[in-house]
Amino acid sequence: MEKMAILAFVCVISMTWIVAESGVVQDCKLSDWKPWGPCVDPGHKSESANIFSYPVPPTDEPDKGRAMMELTMKLKTEHEMDKFQCLSDNSCPEYYQRPTTGPAECINGMAGDFPCRNIDLMSHISIEDLGYTKEKQRQLRDYNVRGNDIWGWTDPETGREYAIIGLSGGSSFVDVTEPTKPIVLAFLLSRTGPSTWRDMKVVNNAAYIVSEAKDHGLQVFNLLRLRTMKSFSDVQADAVYSLFGNAHNIVSNEETGFVYVVGATQREYQFSCKGGLHYINVQDPLNPTYAGCFPDDGYVHDAQCVNYHGPDTRYQGKEICVCYNEDTLTIVDVSDKANSVLISKRGYSHSMYTHQGWLTEDHTITLLDDELDENRNVGPDASKLGHTITYIWDVSDLTAPVLKGHFLSEQVAIDHNQYILGDLTYQSNYGAGLRILNIQQETYSLKEVAYFDVLPTNRAGAQFEGTWSNYPYFKSGNVIVSSIEYGLFVVKPNQAAITAASKSQEKYMEHTRVRDIEFAPTNVACAGLMQSQSCSIGN
Repeated sequence: MEKMAILAFVCVISMTWIVAESGVVQDCKLSDWKPWGPCVDPGHKSESANIFSYPVPPTDEPDKGRAMMELTMKLKTEHEMDKFQCLSDNSCPEYYQRPTTGPAECINGMAGDFPCRNIDLMSHISIEDLGYTKEKQRQLRDYNVRGNDIWGWTDPETGREYAIIGLSGGSSFVDVTEPTKPIVLAFLLSRTGPSTWRDMKVVNNAAYIVSEAKDHGLQVFNLLRLRTMKSFSDVQADAVYSLFGNAHNIVSNEETGFVYVVGATQREYQFSCKGGLHYINVQDPLNPTYAGCFPDDGYVHDAQCVNYHGPDTRYQGKEICVCYNEDTLTIVDVSDKANSVLISKRGYSHSMYTHQGWLTEDHTITLLDDELDENRNVGPDASKLGHTITYIWDVSDLTAPVLKGHFLSEQVAIDHNQYILGDLTYQSNYGAGLRILNIQQETYSLKEVAYFDVLPTNRAGAQFEGTWSNYPYFKSGNVIVSSIEYGLFVVKPNQAAITAASKSQEKYMEHTRVRDIEFAPTNVACAGLMQSQSCSIGN
């Protein structure tokens, strides 16, 4: 029966799109709009009275975090099976691939069919148009086609900007210099099999790619090759590093020329490092060499490694990794790769699965996201369970980080990845899309000032769907966003409007309305299921 279901699914996803010349999907029958929802504040600072942090002893043995990682992967698999079933019986058309589309200005809360605030759509490229064709999907026997992580690279000579987006079956390289006319240049197939998880980082003009696929190791791609590419081609890796098998993530420090593999769990590999930090010297970009590891606190899910310039004078000038270790915030001095030192390890109330986070540019605060608190309905405010929570830590003293507060969003969505640029954090919060928040460091608070929703459905609950990640560091100000269901989005935040919103003393309010799909042809993604607009109390 399972094989028949897979074959049925392959038949479904291989059918032809029904698309108008404008790119808008046709022949969907939608209900009338339902009434506007309540006029609400997008989010607010919550006081720290109900939350606290505490020291935890280091351990490399399986603990609560390992159990919660297993639960997370189980929940994601169950969600994908549910999605597989509804796609097979055509009961969830909103999950079908959307065709590649062009630009749309954010007007009155909408950019085309996508709810937005202060962010315009520049372009969108579907997963197939990213080079992951049906033929490649069949080659890898990938029956769960999806997007995952993303990173960016700017050619130091030409200034051209490129997106590197991970897909279940490989990595796509896209020239996004002209954001309304992106050019898909290359596709690098997964070294082994397909996987939900693929991650990449860039150091010294090379991309370093890992995956949860068994025996995948590290793929290295020389990004300077893109400089001479004018049209699409399938490419091979320039180098492969095989001292580990699977890995959940990869971290980089461009200043030192190192990458750090984390979450390698195939114990048959000598250098799995118990899932901890695995150091690779990439100062010679196409010749990665092993430099040591730190297994002393067990599995690291994600991390940020920096040359520290914060206020803690004991560590200024040292290379520090801030690690998100499943149930703790763990900080490690990795300056001496042969003798790394754990500086501190802190747990926190309401933790479910410590996923990822990022330092402010002055290295005084880290924003932390927990991937399971929303899905498991755990949090300090019983009236807002399931709403996205961002934890705000003071890390001025690296030996004793303190959880100072949290931001509670009005959105019911799971947080996933965030990156800080200046006084803004760019959050990819699964079903809520890209959310940009102003960081008010003096008060340990956040304020939402912009968003772009890449999966505007009317399905309820905090689910593992929507956006996976984003990259906000291009000089152009454009942001690239990866969508699990739809592929690559290039968007343009309106920085003038965001600055004004950050400084405004007036409270911004918004309401939303939805409508249902009454009929949809097979393999047609129905658009326009959600609308959002600013409002005021009494609207």
